[in-house]
Amino acid sequence: MRVLTVTNMWPRRDRPAFGAFVQSQVQSLEALGVDIALHVIAGDRGAIAYALDVPAVRTAVRRFRPDIVHAHYGLAGWTAQWQPQPLVVSFCGDDLLGTPAPRGGRTLKSQVAVRMSQAVAKKAAAIICKSRNLVAALERPADRARAHVIPNGVNIERFRPGSRETARRLLGLDGAERLVLFPHAPEQAEQKGFALADAVMKQVRSAEPAARLLHVTGVPHARMPDYYRAADCLLLTSKSEGSPNVVKEALACTLPVVGVDAGDVQEWLLRVPGCRVVERRPGPLAEAVLAVLRAGARVDASSVLADLDERAVARRIRAVYDQVVGGPA
Repeated sequence: MRVLTVTNMWPRRDRPAFGAFVQSQVQSLEALGVDIALHVIAGDRGAIAYALDVPAVRTAVRRFRPDIVHAHYGLAGWTAQWQPQPLVVSFCGDDLLGTPAPRGGRTLKSQVAVRMSQAVAKKAAAIICKSRNLVAALERPADRARAHVIPNGVNIERFRPGSRETARRLLGLDGAERLVLFPHAPEQAEQKGFALADAVMKQVRSAEPAARLLHVTGVPHARMPDYYRAADCLLLTSKSEGSPNVVKEALACTLPVVGVDAGDVQEWLLRVPGCRVVERRPGPLAEAVLAVLRAGARVDASSVLADLDERAVARRIRAVYDQVVGGPA
């Protein structure tokens, strides 16, 4: 099986965590024997990058001769569709949901991107959605009927429990603080609910002065397990999500999670005692965070580990590839 992966998300020196979940998935598929070539679109150059890379993807197909082209994210799918091989598209979140705008609704740019994603879905030989709400966002019943719900997996050998004290010592963090982890980039402020997280923490600190929001961004993915081990809680306040890997990584490290019902978050947290799904308001979220901090316990995520494991996810994706090569998926 030969697959050309086309993506606009891939780690690089100035953004070491960007697209780490795509890189991890590629590596887990390679471990199954899938021969993968990579084409990365520099989407931060603007919309023109997606059009300019159409010839480059065609050239990559001609040279590599893949059985399948697998695009990660709807806009990458738009670029990848203009070649003769079967196309698999993974929709990740705002490519189908749009990006929240500060004054409500969705940004105009993301509305255009959603229209392009819907068009790509019609042409794809197979569709992978990270969560059920993304399937529901597909406009055509035919597309919804053939979509596979396959969330991103986690490297459970890397993301595993460890000593909180050791992790804090490695990261130079105060052992007496109550750390609430919030691992999101500043450019995601609106979508990830930065303002709500700040409001939550103001209430938390009024009752627990040692509490602090540990805002982590720009950290290489390989370093993230230490942050999950060092923290007392993960806070998720997103306005919209697909299947956020931060939640699954936290669970794999046995870190309690307090989150709102976004994407598939509730599906994971309801399976792990000690985690909490809370309405999107500062008061209830602050109460939940305080309860977790005061309990001071880790969670038992054994009930979800098998589903989190990226190796199991890779096998499911490989099955989609096999269906595409053998017939419609």
